Amino acid sequence: MDKTFDIVIIGGGASGLFCANLLSPAYKIALIEKNDRVGKKILATGNGRCNLTNTDLSSNFYNQNIDKFFEVFNNFNTIDYFKSIGLLTYCDKEGRVYPISNYANSVLDILRLNIQDNVTIFDNTFVTKIQKSNNFIIKTNSNENIMCKYIIYACGGNSCNEIVNLHKKIKPYKKSLVSLETDENVFLNNIRVNNVKATININDKIYTETGEILFKDNAVSGIMIFNLSSHMARVNNYKQTIILDLLPNIDKQQLITILQNRQNQKYFNADNFLIGIFHSALSKNIMKKVNFDTKNVEKIANIIKNYEICTHKPLNNEQVYSGGIILDSLTDKLESKQTPDLFFAGECVDVDGVCGGYNLQWAWTSAYVVANYINSLNH
Repeated sequence: MDKTFDIVIIGGGASGLFCANLLSPAYKIALIEKNDRVGKKILATGNGRCNLTNTDLSSNFYNQNIDKFFEVFNNFNTIDYFKSIGLLTYCDKEGRVYPISNYANSVLDILRLNIQDNVTIFDNTFVTKIQKSNNFIIKTNSNENIMCKYIIYACGGNSCNEIVNLHKKIKPYKKSLVSLETDENVFLNNIRVNNVKATININDKIYTETGEILFKDNAVSGIMIFNLSSHMARVNNYKQTIILDLLPNIDKQQLITILQNRQNQKYFNADNFLIGIFHSALSKNIMKKVNFDTKNVEKIANIIKNYEICTHKPLNNEQVYSGGIILDSLTDKLESKQTPDLFFAGECVDVDGVCGGYNLQWAWTSAYVVANYINSLNH
């Protein structure tokens, strides 16, 4: 049996749910979600706490300039809106904004609670084909035809196959904010190293991050690595050399002097030469690279200040995708220039940011831009 709606939102993630919250109750709306419940990905954000946004917001944290959209709806608008529907938040010292409960469920629950009766949710439903004549005709896995005037495509990354006949300007999706496979990290499985400076050179452009790195047997992870992976994703080249400065607050000559002093102290030997500076496993790893020779302190210092990690490919724990609907192929209202009444929001658009609430902020901002415009058409 055919069903008719004014608006169909495809995708029940952050941007799709936000659209469902913002659209006028005068519209009859369908929300199509392929999973058994909406908002599942929200639950995984911010290590399960849901990093809603960041108090430090600009296009510098994204792959391209999107300031014109932030002029319409920004980070403080996000905080105010969630407060208005009952969600209290707090900000940490890095500017990251979380629900005061520290549980992502609070964000999902408040968004679900605020959905009006004019929205019908279709769980366990995915789109197989979309056609357009006067209106859109959406075919689903249940063999139903859903007809509507407007479509808001709010799927996550890597999921635009069903609309390529209506909008062809799509940049291939690549995994971003992801752990990276490396050569073997001898002795270092599950070792965390804090206050590390990491540098990569991609096409003669230098990118630097400072923070914590987590070593695995054949991989590296952590926010710092995730942010570096975003630059790799944007050029589709994950085979890079990351240079770590394991002691960024000590210059090389100071470090050499420290190591030379250790040579004169009897209780330091090849096995414990770097104990008191690094975790014993990292100490052992560094000394192995110099064949446990304590005499060449300059070489040891050079390894510490220029520790090389060769990356090969992303793992399967990506938080977002880079790529998607090319922004220049959309209007300022995020409407397709090829197919009128087809709108895009969230991760499916070629906008991606670093860690810190920036990708969720794009989800809220893009959803607001679309919903606000469609609401204006009803007046």
